[in-house]
Amino acid sequence: MKTILLSVFILFSFNMVYSQQYIKILELPKPDSTGNIWNSFYAQKEKIMVLSDKYANDNEYKRMYGYFLLDTTLKAKPESQLNEADYKKPLLIFGPVNGFKNWNKFDALVIKTKNGFSFLNKQYNEINDGVFYSSPSRMVYTGNSLQPVWELQSQFQNYPYTIVSNNERIIMGDYVPEKAYSIDLTLIRNNNYTEINTKYFKIYASKNTATDLVMNFVSKTDSIFEEICGKLIIPLPENPIICYLHAEPNEATFFANFYFMQGFGVLPTDRTFGTVFMKQLHCVGLNLDIVKHEGFHALWEKSVGLSINAFFSEGIQEYYQWGNDTAIVNSNKGILKKHSDYDFTDLVLKGEIQHFWGGPAENNWPIAYPLSGLFVKYLVEKWGIESFKEMYIIEDKTVAFRKVYNKSTEELIFDFRKNAINQ
Repeated sequence: MKTILLSVFILFSFNMVYSQQYIKILELPKPDSTGNIWNSFYAQKEKIMVLSDKYANDNEYKRMYGYFLLDTTLKAKPESQLNEADYKKPLLIFGPVNGFKNWNKFDALVIKTKNGFSFLNKQYNEINDGVFYSSPSRMVYTGNSLQPVWELQSQFQNYPYTIVSNNERIIMGDYVPEKAYSIDLTLIRNNNYTEINTKYFKIYASKNTATDLVMNFVSKTDSIFEEICGKLIIPLPENPIICYLHAEPNEATFFANFYFMQGFGVLPTDRTFGTVFMKQLHCVGLNLDIVKHEGFHALWEKSVGLSINAFFSEGIQEYYQWGNDTAIVNSNKGILKKHSDYDFTDLVLKGEIQHFWGGPAENNWPIAYPLSGLFVKYLVEKWGIESFKEMYIIEDKTVAFRKVYNKSTEELIFDFRKNAINQ
């Protein structure tokens, strides 16, 4: 009885705080920094990834679950091939809830309903609603379409469950009764931030930032998108891009799920950075350069598509930023020549973020940034921006290079080095 009362009290306390005062992010339940959310399931033996028969021939679905199957300890089975013994094994259930015929046999916290799904007694019927949760016996990525499933898959999960809706995280928490809590991100945002609408932005500005400074900053933002879209030949957004202007870095880390990059400890209040998460911009402080940088990523992803390859997602931004500045281009070529023995083939093909940041550095900054910008400059100027866009969204870069440029990875890198050094 004590534990139940404690859970109710925690939930009640959070809801009371939302409506009374500025919510201190650092006083909310902490994210998991140990990897236990993932490891508690993956430590189990005889794990099965359950796939949907309904979506079996969908190329996007196959691309999505393909990442999981790189782990050979995980055996994949279509739902139709499960036997009774399989249901008692640890199951990773992956795909839209409407893609499974016998969902109730999974014994999951997510309940399939006529119009969608329910989770912890709350109904979710919108097409872009989705939920992730993990336990030692079940890991579930599901929703009412493929879109929310991908959104959940492509972010780090630092809480036992996460709910997304209409391309935003809306709730995170823990479902275990004795320590259950729910963090409502929408309520926190509405309490802590002021909404300001411009032609191309929906801005959420922290109430801890002076209003006159915010309004002066906001007046300069729309021109950023007009410049980006004109140069990269991409359409201006039909719907406003969401942009958070945070008063301090711990707010940005929380809302942007940026713990992996910034660490799980408390950040000093003078730390500034920006990022894009789920097509939303997050900027610490009022910094137009950060909004310009992250705004580019948001526009590019919205128009061209999302890629998990950091080498090309950062490279195209670098090219936009300084690709026509002769002084910066020459300086970056000098960095390339200095590190001429650096084999960046794996970085080009996979673009893993830890590899991107973990390679050689100059002045405490990864050379992957200037290197990626130079490589993208080479591709765009030799084959054009439209060909680059086509290549960008093909995740298997070996296939992409051959299909779009009719060259192998080795041939491209050799030709790039020759051009960059000789010019």
